[in-house]
Amino acid sequence: MKDAAADDTVLDLLRHAVETDALPKAARGHATHLIQRLSSPVRLTLLGPPGSGKSHLINMFVGRAFLPSDLHLPTLEVTWGETEQIEATLASGEKKTVSGLDFRTVAAMQPAFLRILAPVPILRKVSMLEVVTNGDADEMRSAVDWAVRRTDITLWCSQSFGAGEQTLWSRVPDGLKDHAFLVLTKADILSAKGALSGLIAELETVVSEEFHSLFAVATLQGIKAQSVPGKLDEAMYHGSGGSALTSEILRHAERGRRADLDSAQLFLARYQTRTDGAVTSRMRVEASTQAAEIAGGVPSPANSPEAPLNPEVFIGGARFLKRRGDSLAALLDKIEPGDTRAILDQCTEAVEHLIDMFSTDDSACEVADAFIDDLYEASELLVLMQSEGGDGPAADAATLLLQLRREMEMKLAA
Repeated sequence: MKDAAADDTVLDLLRHAVETDALPKAARGHATHLIQRLSSPVRLTLLGPPGSGKSHLINMFVGRAFLPSDLHLPTLEVTWGETEQIEATLASGEKKTVSGLDFRTVAAMQPAFLRILAPVPILRKVSMLEVVTNGDADEMRSAVDWAVRRTDITLWCSQSFGAGEQTLWSRVPDGLKDHAFLVLTKADILSAKGALSGLIAELETVVSEEFHSLFAVATLQGIKAQSVPGKLDEAMYHGSGGSALTSEILRHAERGRRADLDSAQLFLARYQTRTDGAVTSRMRVEASTQAAEIAGGVPSPANSPEAPLNPEVFIGGARFLKRRGDSLAALLDKIEPGDTRAILDQCTEAVEHLIDMFSTDDSACEVADAFIDDLYEASELLVLMQSEGGDGPAADAATLLLQLRREMEMKLAA
């Protein structure tokens, strides 16, 4: 994370709000949900037919031969733990814990589900769910429906992604597909057969419509690159395709976490400023902080994969929001309690100006076109904020401008 201390402060404020009953009943559930999201790693799910290399891919991410290849294991989750242990859920619902990674003992119990804990650095950021089926079409459909409700990022592992797999994938909600990757595992074998480049070309259209992107990974090579503990063969790992996939997953995880934090900040700004129906000192600090961040800039995740064709329009937009942040900060110094309409008006005007600015871009840039859609959504949200009572929407509007500037910085960092 970019600022772990600030992130912990947001989490502490949410917990305090819930513990002190300072929130309306309807809002407490959402606050609890945000606490859960911010307290847990981003959820990565691996789907695909039997034998598609899901376990090997987890081993590659972990950096060693973690899951055995000679045992039949059920659906399992790999997550952070201070010590290695396996929590097995049996078909009866009974749960048993086994110290260490004694998979043979666990497999003999014929478990229905496994939760594996280990002190592996990547697991602090991402938990991994491998969905295991026998390949039956009905079971695969049920597994996909079950898994998509429990994930943030999805990998569909395959060697061909043929018609049957495409039909199963069509069950996945469109919103999740923006955070999904098609992974051609065993890419070295496909390449040796002379089939890899042709398959990638054949799948180009379906990937553009159904996934964020495609990765071809020689999984066993990626594992071998990390075979010496504490020593990574970077050239081998890069050549396997594992480095690119791992980096992309971590970027998406970071972006998801920042989105959760933005939602939490907006939530806190709204409910912490409405307890007395006026612009409290906390609201002034919150909104002033947002204005200062808009004006001064905030660190942003590097290496966004979506680079604009015309970066000048994003640079101009970011500079405009810096100037607008300065004027917002000056306005907050003079505002009277209960009179926050001027802040909303400034934020609305800023978004409308950005829409005009990006609409003049004629580079046919898909990134810019997508950002215009975000601006229209922001404009609609600001209209709703203006119809609400109280002073909370002013802080929400300042947070919204901060989110827009952060998004522009991410595009420019590509």
